[in-house]
Amino acid sequence: MAMHATQRKVRAVLAGGLVLGVGAAITLAAWNDSEFANSTFTAGSFAFTGSSNGTDFTDHATAGASASLSFQVNPTNLSPGEDVYAPYALRLTGTYNATLASVAPVGTGSFATGSKLTYSVVSTGATFGCNATAFAAGTAVPTTMVPGTDVHLCIKVSAASGPSGIQQGDTGSVTWQWNATSVAP
Repeated sequence: MAMHATQRKVRAVLAGGLVLGVGAAITLAAWNDSEFANSTFTAGSFAFTGSSNGTDFTDHATAGASASLSFQVNPTNLSPGEDVYAPYALRLTGTYNATLASVAPVGTGSFATGSKLTYSVVSTGATFGCNATAFAAGTAVPTTMVPGTDVHLCIKVSAASGPSGIQQGDTGSVTWQWNATSVAP
């Protein structure tokens, strides 16, 4: 009989726990709720292009597809101490401004080191063209570009003289690079 009473007590306690558990679950369910919101996002875009004639802008995204510069004096017949100049224009299209940064020119062949040729670049403002006068009147290359406003550049290459300067028969190429990075308004 003692076993029977103990079993009844255990059953009663279990039944009470079950009722409390179900009641707690119902209470918790009644106090939980969810809310959701969503949106669709689309990345903007911009194009950074260049032109060696100031009119026809093309994407030159790699060094292998770079634009050919038109130097005012033949750069394939350089003499020590000689300067040559070439114009180049950059254009940004899209919605947002961009920061503009130049990368040090990279030479190949005899010009793989920087001692034989030196390079300088200035902005010529709204005027496309480049010679000694335009270079002397130029200003620092801007660090920010605005869509729809071209940045006209004047590139000056100087052939070094002296024992470590340009020598007869030196040959090679030089690649300039500018990077534009879109910035939020």
